[in-house]
Amino acid sequence: MAKKLFSDSDFDKTINIGDQLVFDKQDLKALRIDLTWLGTDLDVCAFLLGEDNLIHDKADLVYFNSQLRWKTTKEFNDPDFNPLEGKVSTWAQDGGNYKNPRKWMESTLPISSDGSVIGSWDDMADDDADEECGETMHVLLEEVDVHKYPKIVFAAAVAKDRIQKGETFADAHDPVVSIYDADTDELIAEYKLAQQFPGKDVVCFGEVSYDESTMIWNFEPMADGYTGGMMFLATEVFN
Repeated sequence: MAKKLFSDSDFDKTINIGDQLVFDKQDLKALRIDLTWLGTDLDVCAFLLGEDNLIHDKADLVYFNSQLRWKTTKEFNDPDFNPLEGKVSTWAQDGGNYKNPRKWMESTLPISSDGSVIGSWDDMADDDADEECGETMHVLLEEVDVHKYPKIVFAAAVAKDRIQKGETFADAHDPVVSIYDADTDELIAEYKLAQQFPGKDVVCFGEVSYDESTMIWNFEPMADGYTGGMMFLATEVFN
């Protein structure tokens, strides 16, 4: 495994499968992980894993249907929208402000139980294969309960309605993963998912892990494809 130190003066922002990106800059507090692509509709999610590489609670999967939500201070379409500014929201607490749970979920973002991972709003793809789509996850490194969650794996799944149409991850063209410093918008690194993943409908594309011996966070690109969607990962791979 090739280690790349973020602090190196000649740091190359292009990384590859098999590299390990070492976040050895102390001022890096939060990550923004973007996945962009053309074509089919994808949903991005995060699995917060224990030492055994498994999830232990439903809330350890952060995805579009998570019941714990993050209500941002500004609306998604506000020019001053900042996904890191907001408060935790539950239906029991805030449901009176919305007609139904679906409206509430459409107005909020999924969040992990420890408040460290904030999920994406849904970027619905249309039928135009030339239209760029994208989803974003944020990781607040200082908020992660590293005793409970030393590793976070990110995945992208083809939406159920697209699977029913016969689409697979191969219909997501030119997928690119970009990692940013969420506080400064500085691009840290990026890589392409060059494989076609024929017949696969969900792909694990990266993981953030905590090295307890050095007390430093690392990022490793992944390209592991599966069939069975997001729930296959939740019930068979990480459970």
